[in-house]
Amino acid sequence: MTHVREITNVFHYKNNEAINASLKVTLVVFVVASISFVSLSAFRSPPSRWSAAPGCLLPPITQVPDSSPGVSEPPTGISHLLFGIGGSVRMWRDRRHYTELWWQPNRTRGYVWLDEEPDPELFSTCNSPPYKVSEALTGLKNAGSSPAVRISRIVMESFKLRLPDVRWFVMGDDDTVFFADNLVSVLSKYDHRQMYYVGGSSESVEQNVMHSYDMAFGGGGFAVSYPLAEELARIFDGCLDRYRYFYGSDQRVWACVTEIGVTLTKERGFHQLDVRGDAYGLLAAHPMTPLVSLHHLDYVKPLLPNHTKYESLNTLIQTYRLDPPRAMQQSFCYYNTWWHRWSISVSWGYTVQIYPSLLTAQELEMPLQTFLTWRSFKDGPFTFNTRPLNANPCELPAIYYISEVQDAGNDTVTTYVRDESAKKCKKGDYPHTIDTVVVLASKMNPNYWTEGARRQCCEIRGWKYNSMQVRVRSCKDGETIAS
Repeated sequence: MTHVREITNVFHYKNNEAINASLKVTLVVFVVASISFVSLSAFRSPPSRWSAAPGCLLPPITQVPDSSPGVSEPPTGISHLLFGIGGSVRMWRDRRHYTELWWQPNRTRGYVWLDEEPDPELFSTCNSPPYKVSEALTGLKNAGSSPAVRISRIVMESFKLRLPDVRWFVMGDDDTVFFADNLVSVLSKYDHRQMYYVGGSSESVEQNVMHSYDMAFGGGGFAVSYPLAEELARIFDGCLDRYRYFYGSDQRVWACVTEIGVTLTKERGFHQLDVRGDAYGLLAAHPMTPLVSLHHLDYVKPLLPNHTKYESLNTLIQTYRLDPPRAMQQSFCYYNTWWHRWSISVSWGYTVQIYPSLLTAQELEMPLQTFLTWRSFKDGPFTFNTRPLNANPCELPAIYYISEVQDAGNDTVTTYVRDESAKKCKKGDYPHTIDTVVVLASKMNPNYWTEGARRQCCEIRGWKYNSMQVRVRSCKDGETIAS
């Protein structure tokens, strides 16, 4: 009402010039405000590059935590990670299902970086991540114009977005499957306020020799802390000129990180999967570290028999989400009686092996070599020890694959079904009668990997009706794997 009275009083003035001047000022203020609003909207980027599909929710924008003296920062969470996925419009149609399997629109932050504007239909589902189109390379005189140059600049372009509350920039390919909660566990071990370059090497020695043992292979993914990304953004385009002869984008990033004086912090849960054939042996004896990523899945057999590659991954990811820290973690136990001498290896959420003999823990944690090297298709060497596959089926384990998972509150119940395609052994003490294995396990503490992790023990609860029951649990005081 106060504003109404003031406007009414204005009309009582007899000085028309004052009225006109006042109206002109008001008009100018309105025009300036409108232009500012439009400019701000444009600065925030067009919906096609920032928005989710219609009807889908975007991750909430979190506020930068108070960094005032005496105010501690919250622990690193998934909202502190900004993913940069290297892709192209030509390949995205065939590879989009990899990213859409692990991407969670209401939790995950980041973009797929493309070489050109895509057909909107390619990003029309709620599981589709948002995308951005990479900057043109016209300003780079000597770095070249290959896709590797464009993808290597994702770190820099992601940093230039200046999004709030980002602690880590995570790079990967459009055929990389990330296990994001486990990645958070890994990165939580490091101070994001310092310069860190975290990733993994290739499994095949020939690949590391050709590229570098000190490089994080980009397909398996790597993470760069905010301070390092800031420094990379400052020098990157100038640095690219010096490494134009490199083949890959990951090599270029590694070379520029090296110029800053930062070395690779290796984490074994990043899997480049530079292997051919069947990756089963490697994943059935996963190293004792969180499962972070899987790459090159188009070049290995489906991870589960009688499933497509997509179906296999979907099954594994749905199981993983019930207990992320435990995914593919290996436990050993023994069934040693007057009649049976069996060794049992559990790779939680993936497979169970029952060996018809007593193997040491050192043997059980060594992968069966079900795969060949990446480039030369040979039996090795690899960056880890392997056990050869025995031609005698009675020396091989009975293999069981995940078929069902149940959430039982604080526990999980996973069921594994025997692989009937394997060669049959007719010896009497072979586990012929075990058709399924049921594994009970308490859910792991989310901080398990930051609190001095130890391989967990398991025990046989017996079996009936052709089904064995196994309990996976923390080892007791004084207990060893073999006790």
